Amino acid sequence: MDSSLLAKIHMISVLIFLVTYLIKTVLLFTSSSSLDKYSKITKVPEMIISTLFLVTGLWLFYLLGGIKVFHIIKLVCVFIAIPLAVIGFKKHKKGLALISFVLIVGSYGLGEMSKNKPFIPAKVIVTGDTASPLAQGGILYQANCAFCHGQDGAKQYRGATDLRTSALDGTLFQQMVKEGSKGKMPAYNGVLTDSEIAAIAGYVGNLRQSAE
Repeated sequence: MDSSLLAKIHMISVLIFLVTYLIKTVLLFTSSSSLDKYSKITKVPEMIISTLFLVTGLWLFYLLGGIKVFHIIKLVCVFIAIPLAVIGFKKHKKGLALISFVLIVGSYGLGEMSKNKPFIPAKVIVTGDTASPLAQGGILYQANCAFCHGQDGAKQYRGATDLRTSALDGTLFQQMVKEGSKGKMPAYNGVLTDSEIAAIAGYVGNLRQSAE
């Protein structure tokens, strides 16, 4: 399955999961009897959504080819939140349910905030020629771009553009790298120098030529 489609399915399941938990948390604080009725009605759908939420999340981890710190934090928050919620809602423990809801919202917020922040550059093992501009662009690309775009520019994680078929020329490409795209790609202005961005643009241009 395409990682972009998988990410959308994951996001939809997360939002439904959040709304369900919000409703149950409100009911816990306002009407325990209504909570019990709601929980009974939504038991099976909630199990399906929870499973979809976890499976798509773990599948995305597998497709990433690398896991960042915020991914680990999100995963820990979710695996702590779910059992707390089960106990909290079943036994009407308001404190546990509230903590669970905060953890779920926090993990979602962490993922959303990370979309507009550059990743910490990955460590790249360099062999062979490292002096040419193309080689330098490749090193910078692997460290800063490959996580979302892939080794060959085709990964498309989180809706990332397939760089092999992108219509952006060198100048527009460099502008996109500097300014980013809200909700899709972080801005690298101030993170990478103009010469480094130009080197990446040259490397991506070579990827396109290789794919033709």
